[in-house]
Amino acid sequence: MTTAAASPTDVTSGQYNYVVTAQKPTSVTHSVVGNFTHEDELNLVVAKCTRVEIHLLTPQGLQAMMDVPIYGRIATMELVRPPFEKKPMLFILTERNMFCVLSYDAAKGELITRAMGDLTDRVGRPSECGPIGAVDPECRMYGLHLYDGLFKVIPMDQTGQLREAFSVRLEELQVFDVKFLAGTPKPTIAVLYQDTKEGRHIKTYEVCLKDKDFNPGPWAQNDVESGSRFLIAVPAPLGGVVVVGEKVIAYLNKETTHGVGDGGGGGGGGGGGMIVKAIAMQSDATIMTYGAVDKDGSRYLLSDSAGRLHLLVLMHDKTRVRALKLESLGQTSIASSLSYLDNGVVYVGSAYGDSQLVRLHSTPIPIAGGGGGDGDGGGGGGGEIVPVDSGAVTDAPNYVEVLESFTSLGPIVDFVVVDLDRHGQGQVVTCSGVHKDGSLRVVRNGVGIHEQAAIELPGVKGCWALKNADDAVSDTFLVVAFIGETRILAINDKDELDETEFEGFAGDERALACANVDGGYACQVTSGGIRLVDVATGALRARWTPEPGERVSVAAANRTQVVVALEGGTLVSVAAGGGGDAMDVDDASPLLRELARVNVGHEIACLDVTPLADPRAASSEICAVGLWSAEVRVLATATLEELSSAPLTDAEVIPRAVLLCSFEGIPYLLAGLGDGQLFTFALMGERSGIIGDGKKLSVGTQARSIHWFPYDRVGV
Repeated sequence: MTTAAASPTDVTSGQYNYVVTAQKPTSVTHSVVGNFTHEDELNLVVAKCTRVEIHLLTPQGLQAMMDVPIYGRIATMELVRPPFEKKPMLFILTERNMFCVLSYDAAKGELITRAMGDLTDRVGRPSECGPIGAVDPECRMYGLHLYDGLFKVIPMDQTGQLREAFSVRLEELQVFDVKFLAGTPKPTIAVLYQDTKEGRHIKTYEVCLKDKDFNPGPWAQNDVESGSRFLIAVPAPLGGVVVVGEKVIAYLNKETTHGVGDGGGGGGGGGGGMIVKAIAMQSDATIMTYGAVDKDGSRYLLSDSAGRLHLLVLMHDKTRVRALKLESLGQTSIASSLSYLDNGVVYVGSAYGDSQLVRLHSTPIPIAGGGGGDGDGGGGGGGEIVPVDSGAVTDAPNYVEVLESFTSLGPIVDFVVVDLDRHGQGQVVTCSGVHKDGSLRVVRNGVGIHEQAAIELPGVKGCWALKNADDAVSDTFLVVAFIGETRILAINDKDELDETEFEGFAGDERALACANVDGGYACQVTSGGIRLVDVATGALRARWTPEPGERVSVAAANRTQVVVALEGGTLVSVAAGGGGDAMDVDDASPLLRELARVNVGHEIACLDVTPLADPRAASSEICAVGLWSAEVRVLATATLEELSSAPLTDAEVIPRAVLLCSFEGIPYLLAGLGDGQLFTFALMGERSGIIGDGKKLSVGTQARSIHWFPYDRVGV
């Protein structure tokens, strides 16, 4: 959603700046996984600064469902499922201490706000580490650390209804993380904090809802590693927390038996009523985030500042942790969030580079080679990407396969607006990413196109989509032309493309043009003429052939008209459709009627007969012709009378494509050359066909084909 705001810059002169959002946030700050939209559906919920995206996990990958703006920068996002609720709810806290609880209404297909409010206090110093949010595993409360020395509690009943919030005095001032412990009779938090001597410790507290105060917790641990960054709450029955530091990862929990913890297998000894297991990290990089793999907390994915993905395994006997094991899996983007989806597939959300969808393998796999091919820069928010640092290359085995990457422009360290192609349209060159994910990116204004599927079909010369009926909403057939044949693909009952046949189409000839024709027909133009078939049965209904010795070289068609160019510069206009039911297949069939024929004096390179007002209209009063003499002409379609012409100034190659189209109600004639140049001519009117002033711009270095496509019901 585009947001706008006006701010005065000069009150006396009345000048204002109008600020709009040109690009939605792309960097991922949080992600969670759960059955948010339906109890039988698995969803990935992604937070991107001020927006929340909801995706559905399908066998084909992630399917976008919703993109919702949030009024504020998201600081915390959690999924919570109260005991009496079938689906979890989404808790969101912004950096300005505003919160909301959202649920999904499957009947209406929209989000519902279950609760919202402002948690700002009149007094208090905001926490230096930023807002910290946590949810009790038994869904008894939300806990928030927003101000130094205070802990905010929002009680919650079993239906998810919130009660009046209150604050509890917290002795520890410099708090780095807060987590609720699992398997405790009363809500219990573990607090990672730093004292005045820069020593870091962990203390636990029980939250007493009746007294609105803290009671001493079941355990405490002094002098944990000085670089400890965050806590991981381990689910029941194991319980306890994992403390992630710069050099050491430790598991802490209260000893529930009289035995002393064993110290083997990469763990430290237990003592003093505590279970302490620790393992040293082999890398100098700092752990940035984590994601749980198993519901019982046996395995966790960790991502460090170098983009390496690790697997932390808590080796246990279902009642207590015996040892820790850490294994390196491979390289990904530097992660800000990790979400394990299913079947070894992990979403790596990144605020430092491109987010990724990766698959974890049980055996090592080869590392995919990088590098891109030559070609034109991307458009619509994409652009060329120039890597700055590909990261360290190691001989460690790789278990990570990148399935998909999601382009992100953030964080943008610097940018400049330049006119790279020198045609008056500025482009933004950004310094994006951090460390190994840093890159230069060129952002162009245009239409973003996202590839859904791809298949290798070498030698394709043309492609057209056809409907199976005049009133059909979507296309059913895909006609693909090769050098010496034409093939037809159709969508079957399983929504898959299968090869089919139209008996009336010439399968052993290359199609020059195809289109739906009113009356339930489809036409195919080849070098041997025009064929009109019943689109439902594929049976041949009419045929038009040129004179002996003539061959069709170029063609264009719409719903009622076909214009063909013959070798030697002859142009023929043919009316299609409009006949009765069963027709004799002969050259005099009223389903295909030759209206006019003219020789334009030069070989014809390209044609177009797209209706100007609406590309979906039945007919066009004018048609466009591109000639080998480096000029374009506009003719009346019915009579082929020349209306106007214009030279392609300084053109060194012939035009390869022409198109009649309208932008914001203004008719234009576009001509694409074989060297990537594009000429644009304004037309004086939709019917007059008079060519006005022209402009030339570069859209690449190779030949371009020009087509229209529908966008918000407007032909582009």
